[in-house]
Amino acid sequence: MRARALAAALLLSAACAPSTLELPAPETPGRPVPGRSRFHRFKVQTTAVPSELRHDLSREEISRLPGAAGSDLKTQGLTTIKHSLATHTRFSTAKGTKAVYAWFDDVILEVAVSSDIIHIPREYAPGSCEHQAVLEHERGHGRVARELAVALAGRLERALMASDHIPTRFDPVVAADFATAAEHLKEDVAKVVDPIYDRFEAEHKAAQEKLDRPDPYDAVYRKCTGWK
Repeated sequence: MRARALAAALLLSAACAPSTLELPAPETPGRPVPGRSRFHRFKVQTTAVPSELRHDLSREEISRLPGAAGSDLKTQGLTTIKHSLATHTRFSTAKGTKAVYAWFDDVILEVAVSSDIIHIPREYAPGSCEHQAVLEHERGHGRVARELAVALAGRLERALMASDHIPTRFDPVVAADFATAAEHLKEDVAKVVDPIYDRFEAEHKAAQEKLDRPDPYDAVYRKCTGWK
């Protein structure tokens, strides 16, 4: 029941080729123009795969899997969870006489529980007290992962809405060429997203470990008498 395997990926996908529209330099580069709309859309969505139940490994084999070590108690089950964070953007560019200007039209983040695998030792037959006790405990790890993913999505959306780091039509990135402008746009999203995701990873780790502290773990053992 030692359960944590976390993997995260941050991806930037951009769809929009450079245009040839002439755009004058902003009044004050790097600063927003008062009274003008941001003209872009933020959306953060969450997805979660169903839990996958595996009953093909022995208790000893499960105890050797990554994430199963670290407890003075015998490993009786294991849940491995992976999260992913994908960033999808649509942005526009305009070529001025001396520079390229770029800004976001849409920023869409997808927070996913991309893998949730529960291992129950094959020594415990389906329907047995021990099988059910392990399953109930391990499902708690997946439930925590999904709840924290939803909370993360809300936190990210609020941060994007409040941020001054996201370039707009009237406060664009100014760069020498298209490739540099695209890199700056990626960095601007990361400034908002990365600190929040780092905090989420720490919170997720702590919440999962809390489920496997001695008191919750002992409660599983007290439910049944046929433990191996």
